Amino acid sequence: MDESPPNRYRLDTDGSATMTLPDGRTLSYSQYGLLTGPAVFYLHGLPGSRLEGALFDAPAVTPRARIISVDRPGYGLSSPQPNRTILDHAKDVEHLAKYLKLDSYAVLGISGGGPYALACAAALPADKLKAVLLICGLGPPEVGKKGMDWWHYIGFTIGFRYFPGACRWWFSRETLGRLDLTDQERFDRFQEEWSRAKSKAHPLDVAAFNEPDLIRWLVRNHREAHKQGLDAGFVPDGKLVTSDFGFKIEDIRHDLPIHLWCGKYDTHAPPSQGEGIAARLGPNARLRIEDETHGSLTWNCRVRALDDLLDAM
Repeated sequence: MDESPPNRYRLDTDGSATMTLPDGRTLSYSQYGLLTGPAVFYLHGLPGSRLEGALFDAPAVTPRARIISVDRPGYGLSSPQPNRTILDHAKDVEHLAKYLKLDSYAVLGISGGGPYALACAAALPADKLKAVLLICGLGPPEVGKKGMDWWHYIGFTIGFRYFPGACRWWFSRETLGRLDLTDQERFDRFQEEWSRAKSKAHPLDVAAFNEPDLIRWLVRNHREAHKQGLDAGFVPDGKLVTSDFGFKIEDIRHDLPIHLWCGKYDTHAPPSQGEGIAARLGPNARLRIEDETHGSLTWNCRVRALDDLLDAM
C-alpha cells in the first residue's frame, strides 16, 4: 500500500509488468502515456527505476507516445545480472520489443541512461530502431569531464571504478538512499535539507525543488530503484557507465537520427558531454543546449524533447 498522499506525478505501479528473458532473468517495465501511440523505450537515470516514465504521464503532458520504461538489472523488479555489459542491456530492450510485438520504436535515455541509449543505437536493428534521444546524457570516459562539479568528477573518474564500497557507504547515508526510513520520513528530511541548501542552488533548481509533489515522486522512484539493495543495481551500474563502453560511438550508423539535449548550467552531465558525443557521431547528431540545469532540463523541457524525438521517427 502506497503511504504517499495524492500526487500530480504518478506514484503507482499499475502499469508495471514483467517478462522472462531467454537466460531466465526477469525484466520489469512500466507503460505510460498513449498506449496506441509510437513506442518509445525510456532508459532511466543513475540511480532510477521504471517509475521514472511517469514524468511523461503527468497532467501537464499531452500523451503522444507509448512510453515503455525499463528497469535495468538489479533495479526495481529486474533480476541482477553479474558481470553484465552496457551492450547486454540493449539486448534486453530488443527482447522486450519482440515480446511486445513492436514493428518500430525509438529510445530515450536520460542522464545515466544515456550510455545505454547509445548502446541501443549501436546494436539494435536498423529496421526497428528509428531515432534516439539523450537528455543530459553521459558520454564515454574519453569525452572528458569539463564543467562537471567536484563531487561528480570524483565519482565518475575514480569513485565507482575503484572505490565502489565508498560509493555504497555514501549513498546509503543520503536521504534518498535511506530505505530504513518511511517515504514520509525521507520526504521530511529532504525538505529540511533543501531549505538549508537552496540559498546556494541555481534559481532554476530552486523553482523545481520547491514543488512538494516532485520531491514525493523522487522519494518513490529512489525507493523502487534501491529495493534490491545498492549492490544489485546502483553500484555496478555506476562502474559500467564510467568505464569503457565496449563499443565506439563513431561506429554507430550514420542514418540514425540521434538528438542530444543538454543544459547550459548542468554540472552533473555538462554540455561537454553532449558536445563530445556529437563530435563522434558525425552528421546524424542534433545537439541542443538549453538554458537549464541537470534537473530543470528534464522538468521544463521533457515535452519538447519528446516531441523532437517523435518527429524524427
